[in-house]
Amino acid sequence: MTHTLKDKVAIVTGASRGIGAAIAQRFAAEGARVVLVARTGEPGGKLPGSLDETAAHIRAAGGDCLCVQADLASATDRERIIAETLRHYGGIDILVNNAAWARFGAGYAQSVERVQLAYAVNLFAPHHLAQLAIPAMKARGGGWILNLSSATSTRPGPAPYDPKDRAYRFHTTHSPTLYGSTKAALERLSTGMAMELAADNIAVNTLAPVEAVASEGALVSGSIDDLAHMEPVEAMAEAALALCSRSQAALSGRVALSLPLRELGLPVMRLDGAGPLPDFKL
Repeated sequence: MTHTLKDKVAIVTGASRGIGAAIAQRFAAEGARVVLVARTGEPGGKLPGSLDETAAHIRAAGGDCLCVQADLASATDRERIIAETLRHYGGIDILVNNAAWARFGAGYAQSVERVQLAYAVNLFAPHHLAQLAIPAMKARGGGWILNLSSATSTRPGPAPYDPKDRAYRFHTTHSPTLYGSTKAALERLSTGMAMELAADNIAVNTLAPVEAVASEGALVSGSIDDLAHMEPVEAMAEAALALCSRSQAALSGRVALSLPLRELGLPVMRLDGAGPLPDFKL
């Protein structure tokens, strides 16, 4: 174990399950004190996973964590997340904005309420949490902000359209238009903030799977077809670790896909950091 994040304080949203839970466990294995944030505090919700379960995994392995149950659509809750982190741990080094809200379907047919909620959770919340965390990062000499994105941020090509084309079929069945638009905005926000914060030694990056991770939320959304390239959640966690520990001057402003981070020579480790993921090759 390298303890790359020893004594660092990391906030991870959407940490009750899936990619967020994996990132939180991987960071804790590297010595970080992790603030776990999600709406689902206890087991028994609509989907498997909860803050209590993620915390149990971390503590059983000797890690240190704090659970903060919160609704990221609420500005008051976002302020409370930062306040409780500072009160409990005294600082912030890393912010991972992983939580997201998605409903797939034709973009033109999405209700105003759904559009507002998608942008509230997927764009406004990461921006507001970053605003609140940046002063604490500056006080500690720098930090890392990582915003989780999606391959759906990529624009589909123009007409003429081929009904047999995979992207065409996706957009005319389980369309990602609304969700993808929030992630496209998040990527542009992130790359601009990376330049703005470079002099303060704060890195800002986005990270997405090449296509899909079989997380609990993704599996019930209808957004994964039978052609999707699937990758293990451990690959996302390892890429997140690199983007939240490497030199801010060298690794910032990236719109990164997880597996292509092999350019850094990263093995994909188990979430406990004790060894490489068996039977997996980049």
